[in-house]
Amino acid sequence: MNEEVSTIMTKKLVTLSPDDTVMDAKLIFKDSFFHHIPICRNGILEGVVSTFDILKLNKSPETYDQILIEEIMTRKLAVLNPTDKIGAASIVLLQNHFNSIPVVDDNRKLVGLLTTFDLLKHHYNKEYPGDNFPFS
Repeated sequence: MNEEVSTIMTKKLVTLSPDDTVMDAKLIFKDSFFHHIPICRNGILEGVVSTFDILKLNKSPETYDQILIEEIMTRKLAVLNPTDKIGAASIVLLQNHFNSIPVVDDNRKLVGLLTTFDLLKHHYNKEYPGDNFPFS
């Protein structure tokens, strides 16, 4: 667990802008297996929107194209640096009941996302090296 977060984080990310709409996020969530979307402007992390953020809106889905992401996104975020250790990141996830944490460089540019799935996959690969279990 002393490896760097950058060795296991998800690097291929789907992001939205604060100026995108809740409908944009809903469509992404509908067609994917993840529940958090980083919100960036010019590559700089400004927030995260989750499926729960949309659920707690308590608005009709017909209005989602009129609500901007910046109105519902979480702005106060825990973040990791790519050089942070996996063990320390695990503690942050467990203590806060997070399912993911954005990974940013020193300028707050988004470089990845560490998810609980990334951690499970990492531990599985350590326990069963060479197993070609089809992770997606």
